[in-house]
Amino acid sequence: MNEDITERAAQWHAAQDADDMDWDGFAIWLEADPRHRAAFDRIALLDDDIVAQRATIVAHLAAPAPAQREPRRWRWAVVAGGAMAAALAVVVALPRPAADVAWQTDATSRTIALIDGSSATLAPHSRLVAQHGDQTLLALNGTAYFDVPHRADRTLSITAGRYRISDIGTRFDIAVDGATTRIAVAEGRIAVAEGHIAVAAAGLHTPVTLVQGRALLGQQGSVTLTSIAAESVGSWRGGQLVYADAPLALVASDITRYAGAETTVDPAIANLRFSGALKIGKGTQAADALATIIGLEARHAGAGVRLERRHH
Repeated sequence: MNEDITERAAQWHAAQDADDMDWDGFAIWLEADPRHRAAFDRIALLDDDIVAQRATIVAHLAAPAPAQREPRRWRWAVVAGGAMAAALAVVVALPRPAADVAWQTDATSRTIALIDGSSATLAPHSRLVAQHGDQTLLALNGTAYFDVPHRADRTLSITAGRYRISDIGTRFDIAVDGATTRIAVAEGRIAVAEGHIAVAAAGLHTPVTLVQGRALLGQQGSVTLTSIAAESVGSWRGGQLVYADAPLALVASDITRYAGAETTVDPAIANLRFSGALKIGKGTQAADALATIIGLEARHAGAGVRLERRHH
């Protein structure tokens, strides 16, 4: 079973370079079993190691390196072939780069002090990684609020879903949930560009700058830029969820993360929009309040809630 999961993780990793990548299917697969996300993270880290030492690997292979530009995930396209086996053998023999440093939360949030004076408050069920121990090169899965003091000699770079966020001093919030990424600025400005995949796949054809009171929502290959109340950015830290024209599926995902009650949405209404504020509370309180506000049925099943249209 573990071998099957690892093979599927490698297939998903390779597929991210394709224009027809099934991001919804990928998100469903990730959330189906905690082992799926762990296997995918291992594949991604190994992929980064091979990229970092590609020149040495190619020098050890019998075939010369092709002249044309290859996809970023060229290793996994030959995962069953001898070239891949040889490449992996070389990686094992080569000196390893510095280990990643990771911080992870369970049901409670946590504030991390970075060595340059920055801080990151991780929401429940989130993970932040300093790649190869470099705290200016971070990768986020989940939600975090960043407070970065201005330093002209340093740029903080954060990989979040399909995007890369760069900053030299500001306050902002990032949330990554499957194929959906939200970025909002409370103070200062940040630059957002494509991450590990092609710009077109990320829906971001040119880099953008977000300033105080602006937000980006990226999902299913599209990007929406909106205005928000700067004081509402990171409001989850105070026990409140604030939205401006947010898809219902995204709100339900947040309720699951913060309130601990599995909240799902009928696909037929997943793209309905919600603007307003919800108190996080415990259990199903936030989901029930949301249903009341927008006139939906909150169907309880065990400890979870499914939001559906009301049937008259």
